[in-house]
Amino acid sequence: MKKTIPWLFLILGIIFSTVIWGYISLTYDYSNTINGEYSLKKINPLNDTLRGLFFIFFPLFLYFLTFIKFNNESINTKIFQSKNITSNKNVDYLCIILIIFSFLEFYSLDYKNFLGDLDVHHEGTFLTAQLNFFSKGQIWTGTFFDYGFLGNSIGIFFNYFFDDYSIGTQRFFFEFLILLNKILVILICRKIIISLDLTNKKEVLFLIFSLSSITLASFYDPVPPLHSRIFIYLIFTLLIFNVITSKKNNLFLSFLSGFFSLFSILFYWDIGTYINVLLLILLTYLFIVKKFINFYWIIFGILSSWLLFFIFIPNNEIEEFFNQYVFILNISDYLVGIEFPQPFSDGSTRHTKALLLIIFSGVFLINYIFNKLKNESIESKFLLFFIFISSIVFFKSGLTRSDAPHIKYTSGLYMILIFFFISYYLINFLSNFNFFFKINILLEKKSIFLTLSIIICFLFFFQNNYLGLFNIFNPNKNFQMITKIDDKKFLKNDYYEFIEIYKDLIKDDSCVQQFTDDNAIPYLVKKPTCTKYYVNAHIIQNWTENNFIEELKESKPNYIVYSSEINWFKIKNNAPNADKFIIDNYFLYKDLSPWTIYKKR
Repeated sequence: MKKTIPWLFLILGIIFSTVIWGYISLTYDYSNTINGEYSLKKINPLNDTLRGLFFIFFPLFLYFLTFIKFNNESINTKIFQSKNITSNKNVDYLCIILIIFSFLEFYSLDYKNFLGDLDVHHEGTFLTAQLNFFSKGQIWTGTFFDYGFLGNSIGIFFNYFFDDYSIGTQRFFFEFLILLNKILVILICRKIIISLDLTNKKEVLFLIFSLSSITLASFYDPVPPLHSRIFIYLIFTLLIFNVITSKKNNLFLSFLSGFFSLFSILFYWDIGTYINVLLLILLTYLFIVKKFINFYWIIFGILSSWLLFFIFIPNNEIEEFFNQYVFILNISDYLVGIEFPQPFSDGSTRHTKALLLIIFSGVFLINYIFNKLKNESIESKFLLFFIFISSIVFFKSGLTRSDAPHIKYTSGLYMILIFFFISYYLINFLSNFNFFFKINILLEKKSIFLTLSIIICFLFFFQNNYLGLFNIFNPNKNFQMITKIDDKKFLKNDYYEFIEIYKDLIKDDSCVQQFTDDNAIPYLVKKPTCTKYYVNAHIIQNWTENNFIEELKESKPNYIVYSSEINWFKIKNNAPNADKFIIDNYFLYKDLSPWTIYKKR
């Protein structure tokens, strides 16, 4: 009975949180002029965040209180007990095998599957940003970045490898980032398993846990739970996991972890913000467990990164960097926000499932941390707690833009936790049976252990792509199919014809400007944008509109692409004065419906 009471209170907490969902509502800011779903429905952007946090933490709080009260004899009071963390050679061998097979899977990919039509809006966001960087020789003063400087210009890195940058190169690079995510997840899983107090069960647990987790980073899934952008968080997490589990005070890794305060924001505005929140949580933990040396070196890393930034970056670039950062933080919710539906309501299946999975991962975590029967080290408890908090912090993106892709996009971290706890409790359950003991004895023979591991990995990684093995033997040909293919192969016929007409029209111009959501146009005509606003969504009244008009007056482009196939943000009419300026100073020159080109009067 004592074991069921916490679960009953958890269910009551979920019911109460569902009922009270609509009552958690802040006053709408009527001074807001940004048009979007939140403004249309007069919704305060903080509502979804507050509702989501309450729905997660209130049931968990009730569960925690009743768990402590009614299971007092089972509570572990030594939750901050540190234990010696020793490496496990078999786990290390498995780790190497999994990484090798991840590479083999990458080399076996058939890149013909990545030759689909160009997503001119999303892919164009990356393509044009790096073109601006190379053409203008400026950073933030030359380009208003959507994701972040290094994130939007990520092709810069591969440009030095291929001496070229193309649509195919960009797609190849994103698949490479998925490979990097797989490797990082394997190493993170290793750190978690090594930190456990298990003795003869780590190998099987690591194999199940790792194989489950790397399915979240799929090469063929257009929106994998562990998407390409999350690599910067995974690197940061692996760094701090090494800091936490190291027997010595690894000062360099602590210092490097602090550097991510700036480094992550240089990559992505949102993920960088999340990482800075997580840095505060990490520092709090180090202070509580009295690891003051690591605490101070992380702070030293944070301060050093920003100090170097202020020393080496010109003042005008620094000012624009902060302008863009503040802008993105303030307008994103209003601009792209979609109201998160009340759990268990019509059409909320995916949303409710996500919230419940986070709650259940929290329940598992509470049992793991406080249950006397799971007397694990404080290090392992913090690693799992860190991933749990990370999953909630990252779910902010799903609470704001609550469509199906973004819900899935933010599911990777809490699914890692779910996979761990399922694997952990499964192994603990199986260890009660005699056959599991015999299996462990068998696995103690290294030759048998390695052979079985290789067979399992082979069947797992190539279960749907045995023919892809032939690609491994000719990787250069396979890679060149995507990296050296002409850009026009990615374009629809009518779109290619429009680009050719427009390219010929502006052949004597030094820059181009589009007033549409087709972000790929500047890249495809191989000319930088006349203003830093290559993403039309960033031209917003009372924020950036006047600056856009000023830059347009100064650059004086002869032609402007006024409309195209994609006008998602334009139809929201968030830049009426900019629109009026174009209409007053330009006239319709060519109607190539759906594209229209305006010429300077």
